[in-house]
Amino acid sequence: MQRKNIWIYITAVVLLAIGLYRHEPAAVWQRAATICLECIGIG
Repeated sequence: MQRKNIWIYITAVVLLAIGLYRHEPAAVWQRAATICLECIGIG
């Protein structure tokens, strides 16, 4: 069981690094801001 947890952790870190390299947080933030502005009727 311990070995499985380590592989899950390593996979999560690798995928997080790939997302950061591809500037994904900026894209997610932009979409979230657009959705919020549309919900309150500004955008």
